[in-house]
Amino acid sequence: MKDMGKHKAFWVMAVAAGIVLVVASGALAQEARKMERSLAGMLYTATFTDAIGFFDMAAIYACSLASIALIIEHAITIRRTVLVPELSVVQVKTMFDERRFREAMEFCQHDPSFVSGVVHAGLIEAANGYEAMGAAMEDAAGERTARLYRKIEWLNLLGNVAPMLGLWGTVYGMMVAFGEIESKGGKANPSDLAGGIMMALVSTFVGLIVAIPALSAYGIFRSRIDQLSMEAALVAEELLANFRPASGEA
Repeated sequence: MKDMGKHKAFWVMAVAAGIVLVVASGALAQEARKMERSLAGMLYTATFTDAIGFFDMAAIYACSLASIALIIEHAITIRRTVLVPELSVVQVKTMFDERRFREAMEFCQHDPSFVSGVVHAGLIEAANGYEAMGAAMEDAAGERTARLYRKIEWLNLLGNVAPMLGLWGTVYGMMVAFGEIESKGGKANPSDLAGGIMMALVSTFVGLIVAIPALSAYGIFRSRIDQLSMEAALVAEELLANFRPASGEA
């Protein structure tokens, strides 16, 4: 009997907990829908109420689309399998081990990877000695690294411009609000100021939404470039170890 009472109490508590979860989830979903409608309404109002506000918000939206496209493109192209592909490294190593240096040079010339470009620069200077090859590889690695930095610099630019556009909207929205106060002789109602203040806050909000992911992605890609460029340079140096003179040679 005691076990039956315990099982009954357990099921009662389980049913009660389920009812509470259903009610709470329904309430949260309803609040989320209200918030979504409210946010969408604020964005619509801030964008289409005023001509200057429209151009400001349109510029922020354009920055958002551009940053998303750049983040996707960089995530695809700035990675180890593209800059330091294992297959290319193995192929070049095999050609070097088999003394097929001309074939290796042609392969590196047409292979778009970072490491192949560095190896190709070193092979061009093979006739001038290993030191010249090392200097050429160092220059090639630096040039390709700088090219990658310039490539991601657009994210840094967008991440800094978007908040400035948001600040522009903030200043303009406050100008609109204080203009209402001045036009009403200092006796404006809160409803008269709401439009300008909302425009100010929404533009700042949207500008930060664009800036935070853009600058975060810029930092991540910059760190990834540092790591992969150093790795590519080390791999290229190891591949060209066949050209290093013996320690006893002059």
